[in-house]
Amino acid sequence: MNGRKIVGMLVLIGSLVGGIIVLSDDGPSIENPPSQGTTQSPRNGGTPSVGAIGDRTPFQISEECAGCHQDVWDEWTTSYHAKAWTDPMVRRLADGFRMTECIDCHAPQPIHVTGVDQRVAPRQHSRSDGVDCLSCHLLDDGVSVAAGRTVDTSAVAGACRPKETPSMRDSSSCVGCHNQHETVDEVLASNTGKTCLDCHMETVERSAKDGRSARKGHSHRFPGAHEVFMHKRATTFAAEVKGDEFLAFTTNSGGAHHIPTDARHRSYNVWITLLDESGNVLLEETQMADAEYRLYYRNQFRPSTQIRHAETKVARWPVPAGMHGKARIRLTYALNPEILQAGEMNEVHVVEVTY
Repeated sequence: MNGRKIVGMLVLIGSLVGGIIVLSDDGPSIENPPSQGTTQSPRNGGTPSVGAIGDRTPFQISEECAGCHQDVWDEWTTSYHAKAWTDPMVRRLADGFRMTECIDCHAPQPIHVTGVDQRVAPRQHSRSDGVDCLSCHLLDDGVSVAAGRTVDTSAVAGACRPKETPSMRDSSSCVGCHNQHETVDEVLASNTGKTCLDCHMETVERSAKDGRSARKGHSHRFPGAHEVFMHKRATTFAAEVKGDEFLAFTTNSGGAHHIPTDARHRSYNVWITLLDESGNVLLEETQMADAEYRLYYRNQFRPSTQIRHAETKVARWPVPAGMHGKARIRLTYALNPEILQAGEMNEVHVVEVTY
């Protein structure tokens, strides 16, 4: 048998083995990573396909970062980046990731391999880690990491190689996942001078180690749509009676992007409850007119009602003729329509007006 036939057989066997590995998993919801010794091309869903550089072994999983960065690791584990693959709501909305287009952003390959200004690509291993350390930091050689500054680790065996990477200081690192609905473009268009880091990776001071002084860094908790305090920070809310109408004003006073942004299933809603002078309920809580702010699903064929930076939206409701009392008006936030329908949305602001 000549050499060409032998090579052909080896390729065929390799293909069949690879096929068996894939078929043994649970379809699009694959959870089982390849063995730690496996390196695949990052553009095909694996870690950078390089050998060890000196005594530095290419990273395989993010947990390797915890040994030197336990404080940052602890912050990340509480974040929704860490839960991007395991969060029950996400899994339900993505039909257990049978909606395979969702995998790209919920288990992405390293952005510095696929391109910081490009749509991310899905990885085939360690998907339960979600958006992990390697997703944002790993560079193409497999051991260098993108950082705010270059650090010499040549004397530290097995350590990573932090390299100054300008994209880690601005919003471009967020483009791959968070610009599918133009969120990063909205930030840039707001002309506030803010970056995503300013609100979602605030400066923190971490405890000193080995007798060194405390150092500053950026929080890796990534607070966002799930935290009520972020909505309070982004909005101001007021209400008044004008003529024969109640008016409620919702202003995007703190968000550089539109609110809500990114996901189409999120919404702000304004509600009103009417009481007479004796405190009797005249009107159970009802959504006011023009009082849902949201980027709608494509098949709803409705224009966006999102609130741009510095914009104010007005909700309205008629004042009951000949009646006097109080109106309780509140702004709420819902992560998806099911939460809204169940009445389990978060209260962001509430005001009372007399009429």
